Amino acid sequence: MSLLWRSHFPSVLKLHEACRKVSCKSMQLRWKKIPIRKPRWLPMAPSKLFRIPEHPYVPPDEKQLIEDLLEEYYRKIESLRKVFKEELAQKSRDEGHTLENQKLEEAKFLSLLEENKKENERLRKIREETMERLFQEKQVELLQLEENRKLKEQETKLWVEEMVRKEKEKLAVWITYENLDDAIAKALSDPRNVCYSVDVNGNVKWEGKPPDELEEEIKRRVAESMEN
Repeated sequence: MSLLWRSHFPSVLKLHEACRKVSCKSMQLRWKKIPIRKPRWLPMAPSKLFRIPEHPYVPPDEKQLIEDLLEEYYRKIESLRKVFKEELAQKSRDEGHTLENQKLEEAKFLSLLEENKKENERLRKIREETMERLFQEKQVELLQLEENRKLKEQETKLWVEEMVRKEKEKLAVWITYENLDDAIAKALSDPRNVCYSVDVNGNVKWEGKPPDELEEEIKRRVAESMEN
């Protein structure tokens, strides 16, 4: 170990005073650095202003598992805390109650239990009546739907029969391979023309002899147009 001469004492004292006046990040004491925090009013260092801290990556499934385990742990701890609290409270009540109070509480509990049974029976009857009423209403509704369906089917059947009858009536005047010669002879003997014109007075002029049903229809339409 080296000795410190008496002539070196003033220099050491000056160095010690200089170190006390200088603000430093840390102070070394026998090979150990003791960190010194800077005051609160000083801003953040420019080198750390835009530094983004790096957090360790945790997979989503592992994170979810950790959260579930923590939630289960907290739930069990809360349950145990409530159980212990209730046991302590029950112990305090049992120690402070007399035999007479216990009998009164037991009688009160039996009375409340009987009232609870009566209330449950009343609610059961109400529930059964409600279910029966809803069942009857649903049954009536289903019967009505079935009746409406049958009526709809009957109407559809009548409409189809009417359409078939009309098509059969039209089929009687259709030109087929069997009556083709007769239709040609009839057309040549009685030519008809559907071309017409209407003057400003509402008179219909035909180029030839029009069909009877078409002539009546055209006259009716022209009369309605002139009235409007």
